[in-house]
Amino acid sequence: MRILITGGTGNLACRLLVPLVRRGDDLTLLDVRESPETNIPELRQCRTVIGDLSAKDDFFKLVEESSFDSIFHMAALLSGDAEDDSDRAWKVNMEGTRNVLEAARIFDVGKIVFTSTVASFGAGVREPVHVDAPQWPVSLYGATKVAGERLGVYYYNRFGLDFRCVRLAAVVAPRGAPGGASGFCSLLYREAVENGKYEFYLKPQTRAPLIYVEDAVRALLDLHDAPASALTRRVYQLNGIGPSAEEMAASLKAQLPHVEISYNPDPVRNAIVESWPIEFDASDAARDWGWRSRFDLDQMTEGMIAELTR
Repeated sequence: MRILITGGTGNLACRLLVPLVRRGDDLTLLDVRESPETNIPELRQCRTVIGDLSAKDDFFKLVEESSFDSIFHMAALLSGDAEDDSDRAWKVNMEGTRNVLEAARIFDVGKIVFTSTVASFGAGVREPVHVDAPQWPVSLYGATKVAGERLGVYYYNRFGLDFRCVRLAAVVAPRGAPGGASGFCSLLYREAVENGKYEFYLKPQTRAPLIYVEDAVRALLDLHDAPASALTRRVYQLNGIGPSAEEMAASLKAQLPHVEISYNPDPVRNAIVESWPIEFDASDAARDWGWRSRFDLDQMTEGMIAELTR
C-alpha cells in the first residue's frame, strides 16, 4: 500500500513505520523537520517530504500526485507546546486536520487513521470512561483533538470517507516527545539512564494514563488493517496503565537503584495531567479488532531500560 504518515519524523511515527516497511508498504513521511532523533534502517526506505500541513496547496499537490491508499494523521502540537503557542496549535491541529480530511475526500484516499488523545476528556468524568462519555478538555490540545474527532466523523457520514480514530494515552517511548504535559513519562527513563537522576514536574501522587509505545503501534496497525465490515464505530479508545509518579519511580528504582528521584511540581502541567481520567472502557476495540494491552508498569520499565541501554 502507498501510505502517508503526517508528523512522520516524530517518535511514534518512526516506530510505526518499521512494521509497515517490513511488510512491503510504500511510505512517505511528511513533517516540518527532516531528521528524526532516532536512526533506524527502515527510514532509508521511506520518502521524506518537508512540509507544513497548514500550507493547503502544497499538501493537496502531494496527495494528488502520490495516490495514497491510506494516511496516518499523527501530526499535532502537543499540550504543553500548544499552550505556549496557541496560534501555531490552531494551524497544525485544526487547519492541518481539515486539510488532511479534505484532501482525502477530493483525491480518493481510501482510509484515514487519526490519533486522538485521552486528554480530550476533562476532570470529573465517571470511570472507567465510556467511549461516548462527554468530552470537556482543559487544554487547547485536547480541544483540538475533540474537534478533529468530530470533523472526521462528519466526513464519514457526509462523504463516506473511511475515517478511523483511536484515543491514545500518554505514549511512553525511549525518544518520546517532551513537548506535552505527558513528557515526563518518557523523560523519566531517558534522564535516569543518561544522567542518573530525574526531577518530576508532578506531585508524587499524581496519576497519568500511559501506554507503552509497543502497545500503541500495535493498536494503530490493527485498527488500520481491520476490515471495514468489522468496525461498529469511527472512534475507539484503549486501556493502558495509570501509575502515579511515585509508583513509576519505584518501578524504575527496582531496576536502577542508584537513580536519584525528586519532585518539583509545576502547577500548570500538574493540573493538566490531574484532569485526565485513568481507566477507560476499551470493550469496543476488543470486540471489533481484538485489542488488549500487553504491558504492565514493570514490563514497560524493563522494556524502556533495555532499549535505552542497548
